Amino acid sequence: MRLGFLLVFLFTSLLSFSQTELLIDKLKNTSNDSISQISFIKELLVKSIEIEFDDSAEFENFNSTGLIFYAKNLPEYTEEFFYLAQQSAEEMGDFDRAAQMIMNIGVVREMSGDYVAALKNYQESLKAFNKTGNKKSQSLVYNNIAIVHQELDNDDLAYDNLKKSFDLKIEIGDSTLIASGYNNFGVFYEEQRNNPDSALFCYFKAKQIYIKLGDKRNEAICENNIANLLFQTGDLENARRSFKQTIEKFRNAEDNLWLSRALMYLGQLELQDGNISVAVDLLAESVEILSDTDYSRYLLEASGSLAQAYLESQDYKNSALMFQLYVNLKDSILTLDKHSEIRKLEIKYQSVQKDLEIAELNEDNYKQQKRSERILYFVLFITVFLSLIIVIVWMKSRHRKLVLQNNNMQIKQQLLQNQMNPHFLFNVLTSIQNFVKNNENENASGYLSDFSRLTRIVLQSSAMESISLETEIELLTKYLKLEQLRLNNSFDYVIEPANFPEANEISIPPMMVQPFVENAVKHGMPLDHKGQIKITISEKSGYIIFEVEDNGSGLNIEKSDSSHVSMSTGIIRERTEILKQKFKKDVSVNYEKCDIGTKVVIKLPEIF
Repeated sequence: MRLGFLLVFLFTSLLSFSQTELLIDKLKNTSNDSISQISFIKELLVKSIEIEFDDSAEFENFNSTGLIFYAKNLPEYTEEFFYLAQQSAEEMGDFDRAAQMIMNIGVVREMSGDYVAALKNYQESLKAFNKTGNKKSQSLVYNNIAIVHQELDNDDLAYDNLKKSFDLKIEIGDSTLIASGYNNFGVFYEEQRNNPDSALFCYFKAKQIYIKLGDKRNEAICENNIANLLFQTGDLENARRSFKQTIEKFRNAEDNLWLSRALMYLGQLELQDGNISVAVDLLAESVEILSDTDYSRYLLEASGSLAQAYLESQDYKNSALMFQLYVNLKDSILTLDKHSEIRKLEIKYQSVQKDLEIAELNEDNYKQQKRSERILYFVLFITVFLSLIIVIVWMKSRHRKLVLQNNNMQIKQQLLQNQMNPHFLFNVLTSIQNFVKNNENENASGYLSDFSRLTRIVLQSSAMESISLETEIELLTKYLKLEQLRLNNSFDYVIEPANFPEANEISIPPMMVQPFVENAVKHGMPLDHKGQIKITISEKSGYIIFEVEDNGSGLNIEKSDSSHVSMSTGIIRERTEILKQKFKKDVSVNYEKCDIGTKVVIKLPEIF
């Protein structure tokens, strides 16, 4: 096959046809399944473009070929051709176009879920656009940086970058850019600030501009956003009608990304409205489309919704499979290392921006010095000296704040991983699978529902500063119930009181009690008789007090290296110090040795 294609390629070149043109046509008509064929065409295209073209034409061909690979959802080849286009632009001295390629590579990496690499590209391209004075491209980069921070729930950084992007678009006066700015603010107000009125206003503003411009695709995207907002606020009928219209538009335009998202949103709506079979069909089509792409973040949400739909349709096997896919995607995208690297890059980025500001200030002062002779030398010295002091004080303050935020984020993520470790997840899923195999469908349904709810609570709690006491009690109950299942009822447990007065109105710091309950399950169970775990909850002077008791062999409190004290309790100690600073209230964890077993007393402040 390769030899035949190569002979045709050489023959057409002798007839004076453009070799690159022929290869690009061949690439467009080659299926993504023909991996070796596409790889061979790619190699020939690189050589052909380098031989046939110079300077600007070479750049354009590398760039356009990269866009073809991007449309075919082949990110590795897309990056390669954008990089070749970047090199071509740099050789010509066209640093503006080179920066655009760096930004494009960042977009590819962002869509693949590699936020760390994407942010590096965006920062590098922004620095170049600042030098070339390209304000339009600067606005696009700020917008892309904001999207990365939205994905990572860094709300303040996302808003700051969105504002910088929008201000530049207004300054430029480009209607298309202004419309995209309104749309991006709509997404931000909807997803990050939970402000539907502001979001709806922004979406309608964007849609009106797109209608005037005759931009059908972006008009449909705005309609889809409006429909999703109507769904979230409970207007199901209007949302359903709008989703069906946008699905038809995206399907006709063969826009798979937005088609998959519209299908997912409509599937979630039908699931909420009780139309389970319709929801399963819509969500399954969305997952099928996304499975052939690298849009991991959208596949994560779609697979989670489909798992819930299968559960409600009593298709427990497929529900378990979708939950497994959801867990795997979550682990691959939301890892602690990525968050830490993002934070380090943001610190470095802030430092670079400050260096640029200081350099500009020094340059301005130098020009002023030339005009004002000796007296301005003194003024310049004082200005620079004071500026450096202010910058140093500001950077130290900023650094302390970022270190505190970073430590808090790391502790949250470590606690989340300890609470929902893979060993626990797989054991629970295996136990549920055994129920299914033994046709114990009622037990399988109940435990799978508990597992689904526990997973949702843990994921939601890890991103919050506080949760209700009612939710904390539910989390502990479902966790112990699933551990009972996993350990074949080798222990009993009781939570007193199970219905705590006004538990739904009391808020406490999340993820502070479960690690000690886990210790009781792992290390506090006796070997010669059945285990007992008792959790007592009480309220005193604005504090909620948890007492966790087991009937095991007891804890030797004098030994600091006791195996009874797990890694997560060490993390809890670090977090208590952070919570004390944050809320200016006492937070404590104390061990008490009992006649039988061990008691842990956790004192948490009520948060208003």
